[in-house]
Amino acid sequence: MIEEDIYSNLAVIPIKIDAFTWHSAEQFYQASKFTDDEIIKKIKECPNPFRCAAIGQTREFKLREDWEDIKVSVMERAIRARFDQHPDLADILKRSKGTLYDHSAADSFWGIGSNVTGKILMKIRDELQSTY
Repeated sequence: MIEEDIYSNLAVIPIKIDAFTWHSAEQFYQASKFTDDEIIKKIKECPNPFRCAAIGQTREFKLREDWEDIKVSVMERAIRARFDQHPDLADILKRSKGTLYDHSAADSFWGIGSNVTGKILMKIRDELQSTY
């Protein structure tokens, strides 16, 4: 199976959203920040999630107006797709215990600190556990 940290948004675990296959949650998330087709295309063509993150940090292109309001729901959509589309990973998540983190997140919002990624993961885990 996939030799990645399944909890990391930088993990190369393909997800299909809006008729496009993204190589990672990070790629989808970074592309979703923008409305300009040029930068979205650049992110879609980027094969490396770390590079996608770097491209998404550029302010050469303006962020979408509602980004701060929707960014958590965009990430949740990507993380849900990961586990919906990979039942074997969903099973691992379902069997996990304790607090989850995206240890590769280099900021205090998504990673250790506010742990928003971890909160999304645990929410999905709770839903998976309650359905069985």
